[in-house]
Amino acid sequence: MNERPSGGRISIGTSSLILIFIILCLTVFGLLSLSSAVSDLKLALKNGESVKGYYEADSKAVEFTAMVEDVLAGCSKAADDEEYLQMIKEGLGNYYREETGTVQADIEMLYGQMLHIELEINREEEAGYRILAWNVYHSVDYDIDRSMPVWTGD
Repeated sequence: MNERPSGGRISIGTSSLILIFIILCLTVFGLLSLSSAVSDLKLALKNGESVKGYYEADSKAVEFTAMVEDVLAGCSKAADDEEYLQMIKEGLGNYYREETGTVQADIEMLYGQMLHIELEINREEEAGYRILAWNVYHSVDYDIDRSMPVWTGD
């Protein structure tokens, strides 16, 4: 007599389980999003440091080229090419490479990188030099981790 019809009704236990599952899924996705955001922030900060380091090195390179221009301007008073080259050797010191006729400098950056500047001395140029190289290279060799065996297809 006190029987209830059971057809078509979801019991409270089933709806609670579904709600718990939905909350659990939202929590997991929220934690994954937070973890991804933290990783993106770390990457952005590291990229910012790298860019800042490059522009600091580039600023030093511009100062270096200004110093070279000043030395070359002082050497322009030389009577002949031999005296001109002698004045360049004295003015630039170790930066001048006599065998190639270039001025080279390496400016240290972050993460084992260097900014390489190479200028060719050319008396006919307006500035007295021509830029041959202005590039970044890795000065530190890194070891590749080969401890994990990876199938090479052989």
